This record gives sequence, structure tokens and C-alpha cells, in this order.
Amino acid sequence: MPVLVCPSDFTDHAPSKTNRQLAEKYGVGEKTVTRWRKETGCTATIRPFATAALPKQLVPSISPGLASEAAQFLRKTHRPVYHRIIEGKEFRGQYVVGTQVLTEDQVVSLAEEKGFQAYNRLFDLAG
Repeated sequence: MPVLVCPSDFTDHAPSKTNRQLAEKYGVGEKTVTRWRKETGCTATIRPFATAALPKQLVPSISPGLASEAAQFLRKTHRPVYHRIIEGKEFRGQYVVGTQVLTEDQVVSLAEEKGFQAYNRLFDLAG
């Protein structure tokens, strides 16, 4: 088989097109296009992959407070620990710790038994 010679306008089209598009344009195989790229030193521009935008998830607002700090402390030793508002609004003020469903006060008392100390904002004012 004779070796195909690189077309004169190849360097004009090569930076902006893929190997498949160039192969269709010139009626050759992709390996031939790759060889032509090496011969001419004309590389394709790097393009990022197209990604579809993911829909934003509805994240319920959980008010920061003593119970959420205690829940964060319990996450070090207990799995899973999460606020039940994720399951629906009627469960506001309840936390799941392991397999137990606890109120905010029970979560704080359990965390205090495990060594949790509530952060006191007065320490910031004293300094």
C-alpha cells in the first residue's frame, strides 16, 4: 500500500478538530491522522470533558446550636448520627444516634456522658 501524503490544509484544520473528524474529512483512518499529526507537529487542543449540571439537592436548614455541636461530637464514636429533619419536617428536633431516636436534650446528655463540653462564647469576650 502506498503511504498517504499529508494534505496541504491539514495544519489549518488539525488544531480544532478531533482525529475522527479529520479522518472523515480526508477519507482516511484515524491511525493515518495520528501519523500526520506527528509528522506536522500539529497537536489537538485539549478540551475539558462536558459534564452535565447536577440538580441541586434540597438541604434542610438545621439551626446551629448545642444539640448540633453534641451530634457532631457523637459522630466521632457513633455511626450514624443525623438530624431527622432529613426524613421530614414532622421530625424536627429529633436525632438518630445509631438505632435510637433521641430528642435534642437526650443527644446533649449522651454527648456529655461521653466527654462533650459545650463551647461557651463568654470565653471569646473575656480574652
